[in-house]
Amino acid sequence: MPPLWRLSVATIERDGPFSDYAGYDRTIVALDGTIELTIDGESHLLAPHAPLSFAGEATASCRVHGGPAHDLNVMTARAHAAHDVEIVTGRSIFLVDDDELVFIYALDGAVRADGLACAAGETLAAENVERIAIETDPGAHACVVRITPR
Repeated sequence: MPPLWRLSVATIERDGPFSDYAGYDRTIVALDGTIELTIDGESHLLAPHAPLSFAGEATASCRVHGGPAHDLNVMTARAHAAHDVEIVTGRSIFLVDDDELVFIYALDGAVRADGLACAAGETLAAENVERIAIETDPGAHACVVRITPR
């Protein structure tokens, strides 16, 4: 059985097509470098830390400008789950559904979630909580990924 969801960091070293993930919804967050995605003929220059969502069956390719780049990828099997990606700074509180998975990825600087800390490039998972308080250092950003079964 194919995976119901996936959360990963990828290195894009050169221009090329993206794999076809028919039946999945995708969100990409540029971590560094300059990434240009062309999705079904429409060009998108990814701003750092700005999520871009698209259907996995879309025809997608990328160009990297000025060398390798890194991105955070979130994918969910559309028939089985949905996801939401939000960038937060400062202090935020999220209410969590019983069946929801929550991941906090530190984009830059230090991030704390209910007292647990992580540094840039690290991920925290929230399990069996009704709410989660997230706080970033001044100027730091966290990526909150919520995955909900259908």
